[in-house]
Amino acid sequence: MIKLFVSDLDNTLFNDEKQISEDDRRAIRALMDAGIHICLASGRMDKELVSVMEQLGGSFHRISQNGAFVYTREGERLLAASFEGNLARHLYEAAAPFGLVGFISMEDRMLVPSVTEDVRRIESRMMFPVEEHPGVLEEIGTTIQPSKICFIGDIGKIRQLETRVHQQFPGRVDTFISDRDCIDLMPPNISKGAGLKRLLDKLDLKPHETACIGDSYNDISMLQLTPHSFAMFHADPEVQKEARHTAKSVAEAAEWVLDYNAQAAMQA
Repeated sequence: MIKLFVSDLDNTLFNDEKQISEDDRRAIRALMDAGIHICLASGRMDKELVSVMEQLGGSFHRISQNGAFVYTREGERLLAASFEGNLARHLYEAAAPFGLVGFISMEDRMLVPSVTEDVRRIESRMMFPVEEHPGVLEEIGTTIQPSKICFIGDIGKIRQLETRVHQQFPGRVDTFISDRDCIDLMPPNISKGAGLKRLLDKLDLKPHETACIGDSYNDISMLQLTPHSFAMFHADPEVQKEARHTAKSVAEAAEWVLDYNAQAAMQA
């Protein structure tokens, strides 16, 4: 039986307008009514996941910032991760030649040294405002302990930055293409899959008792963890090949899960 359903947000549970369709809302409710726990897994901040949870009227497990923070539905924090020392500052500075827009994240804050027109334009995609903090780079490693750095811009420049980061900081940072124009820089060994594994251990669940759905490269680690994995139909082929199934929506994956459980119950 599948007891936990894990969903990515952007371009998965969220549509292009960052809204949740009525079909997907009903599907989440149907899973909850069937006694299946819900987990949201996203590169977004935890308070954004809490906002989505409240919109859907439930208590969900949460994996935020690509696994840097993990919470149970009861609010118990299982993990909080951040970059060592002033590494985040060096990473931010290494991106300067590529002309990308950078954001420095802590658990529930997203900071920039200055709010530019590009920052304001990108901010509209977020659920909470970005904070201008002119001294943010100097404070990294003291009063500011970043858990994620993301850069948004041209995908070609992003891939160049990804190569530069791994050459300059081998083994000290993990990178994920988390959207069509976004790269996330993370502390090593932090991922949605690692966060999900920690949650499963806490809940005493096995991977085969879990289903998950996502669409991007930061979802691959969790797609690989369970045999009941779904990639969104619009995902890149490299993402789709890591999942057992493809789906056009969260509702389609949820229907499959409910049918799977119904068949399992008949065979029990």
